[in-house]
Amino acid sequence: MINDIRVGALIASSSVKRGNKKTLMFIVFVLSLIFMNLVFLPSMIGGMTVLFTGFMQDYPYGDVVIEPTGDNTYINNADSVLKKVRAVEGVRAATKRLDVGASIDHKQNVVGVTVTGMLPTEEYEISQYPYIITDGDFLGELSRDEIIIGAMIAGTGFGSEIYDNLGEVKVGSLVDVTYSNGVKKTYKVKGIMEGTFELVDLNALVHYKEIEEVYGLEGSKATSVVVRIDKQGTEEQIQDKIREAGVNEQVFTWADKSETLIKQAMQSMGAIDIMSKFVSLIVGAALILIIIYINILNKKKEIGILKAIGITPRSIVLSYAFLSTFYVSLGIIAGLALYLSLMFYFQANPVVFYETMEIRPVIDPMLLIQSIITMLTLSVIAGTLPAWSVSKESILKAIWGR
Repeated sequence: MINDIRVGALIASSSVKRGNKKTLMFIVFVLSLIFMNLVFLPSMIGGMTVLFTGFMQDYPYGDVVIEPTGDNTYINNADSVLKKVRAVEGVRAATKRLDVGASIDHKQNVVGVTVTGMLPTEEYEISQYPYIITDGDFLGELSRDEIIIGAMIAGTGFGSEIYDNLGEVKVGSLVDVTYSNGVKKTYKVKGIMEGTFELVDLNALVHYKEIEEVYGLEGSKATSVVVRIDKQGTEEQIQDKIREAGVNEQVFTWADKSETLIKQAMQSMGAIDIMSKFVSLIVGAALILIIIYINILNKKKEIGILKAIGITPRSIVLSYAFLSTFYVSLGIIAGLALYLSLMFYFQANPVVFYETMEIRPVIDPMLLIQSIITMLTLSVIAGTLPAWSVSKESILKAIWGR
């Protein structure tokens, strides 16, 4: 067996040395593009996933979110829940919020929104809301009768033309808010926020006390308690610790809550990715198969002579397995160089959507390893099939090329 491997390696080496270098360069170039296609699109999808999950953590859900149980509308005694949560080791910050439905009216333009009541000073450690004010200022602790409007519904943000908007509301404008319980209040626009994300830019923010007063709530109620943790990746452990601390409400990680929203979009992208990978692998295998097959047809007589002088069929098959592995290995190396170059480029120059949404591809080492193994495996199979077929022919048939 060892002699067969040595002889096979020698035959493959001789074939490469005597082969056309321009043809070799073309083969390597095509294989490098095939490898690139296997790993580039998943990296971009990974970047999109990171971006969207970041939105979920930075705005509606934090790292862990606590919500009412069963059919309850509110978390009763949210301050007690906050006290328990803040005492949990690994929790960095927590706050309570009140989300309610409402409509905003400005100069006969009416838009339906979700209005979030929050404690402004606590949001600096919890969310990005205080940092996305593009015009005006964020809410203060004493803010009353003031509102923050999302850029899309204000009519000033990118993408506002797609949705119903209030017709270019500006800081200082007065808007009428009609809450779901029928109460109507006039607010002065204190700021415009733009997070380039529909869940942010199509909504509005007011002080927690505003919602509490409008709905006549007592006993520190909340529709959610949003929690940020010290170490990313420990959300499930913190989730368990919060439950152990005596919190009886529903406790979710950001992944639990955002899975439905992101999963649907990612499934569509995943289907495209799978089809792209499948086509790339088929093309790669077919390319190797054709190259080896043509090589064998041109060297059929040589194969017959090799068998006649005592070279075993196993050595011949191994030689073409080595040859196909050599081609694909060079293609993978070239593809890796091209891939990493593009990754570094897009890290420095991310793909931009909605003017401010930046997508940076994610390099997944496991994806690279899987793609390399898959391409090498297919190359060996595609390279040995035609060689195995010819190696079974009689010596005379091979020499005469019949």
